[in-house]
Amino acid sequence: MLNWTRLATLAQQTEIFMLVSVAKVQGSSPREVGAKMAVFANRIEGTIGGGHLEYAAIEQAKTLLNQAPDHHISLTQTPLTPRFDQCCGGQVTLVFEKINPITSPWLNDLARLLKPFSAEKPPKFNQAWLVFDPISFKKHISQSPPQPEKHLIIETIQPHPFPIMIFGAGHVGKALVNQLQFLDAKVTLVDSRADQFPEQPPAHIQCITTQNWQSLIDSAPSHTYFLILTHSHQLDFALTQAILQKGQFAYCGLIGSKTKKVRFERQLSANGLTQPQIASLTCPIGLHNIPGKSPEILAISVVAQLLQIQAQASSLKPSTHKELRHVTAQL
Repeated sequence: MLNWTRLATLAQQTEIFMLVSVAKVQGSSPREVGAKMAVFANRIEGTIGGGHLEYAAIEQAKTLLNQAPDHHISLTQTPLTPRFDQCCGGQVTLVFEKINPITSPWLNDLARLLKPFSAEKPPKFNQAWLVFDPISFKKHISQSPPQPEKHLIIETIQPHPFPIMIFGAGHVGKALVNQLQFLDAKVTLVDSRADQFPEQPPAHIQCITTQNWQSLIDSAPSHTYFLILTHSHQLDFALTQAILQKGQFAYCGLIGSKTKKVRFERQLSANGLTQPQIASLTCPIGLHNIPGKSPEILAISVVAQLLQIQAQASSLKPSTHKELRHVTAQL
């Protein structure tokens, strides 16, 4: 997945590339606003939706890569009609930015500003503006009213808005990690057995060997998605109780049957947890209309459930994350 975190890592390289972003959508389109694709001389990362739209964008990006000067910015509008062998019926506006990691300092700024977002302590700022072209940006915002032929594209960057903490690196835990590598999520995999971790986990997967799980729960962000999948029912219960007592989380999922849930609920109640606290537990995990108990099927089902919950939460309330905005001005 080509996201802002991946773009920040490209700042450490020297290869010039074209960054193609979906800037505006009218009607239906294969990808959403903000979708990105990086076109290098010999490879492509990311996708803006495939089909003729992407093919034409790649050809245009390669031409600009060879001919356009550094810091080039341009816009292209493409109708998604049968004439272009696509029948979405909408229109997509793409922005093309030529990126030279050596002469594009905003990439280094991006890498620097992203770091506080993933740290345990909160960042010292509420908002930051990452301006691709400062001169054009200042000129644009000083004009009133704005001219119709001028464009200002502002993107809100929210690195790792999807923190997931998995307790248990067994079969289901490993299967979940394999599925979650395709999402823009920050995943923490916790187990007391170091030999259970993948030999080469994906870049956004943090593997922690510890028995001090309480400190991880206490320090987890309030919007964390917890998954409890350990090899021990006793440990499962202790983790479940600690998370429910914490009370600030997006999801607390416990692997197991309905019978296990009833037993846990009875014991949690006996230990003094309130009914609302107990009711916030999800068990069994995954979408109930997807049968199958293999680790792979369960992992797909659980990821689908997490995405549903995240989408519902995003539609109900504004994001509480710190905001970092990327500004592209074309005058």
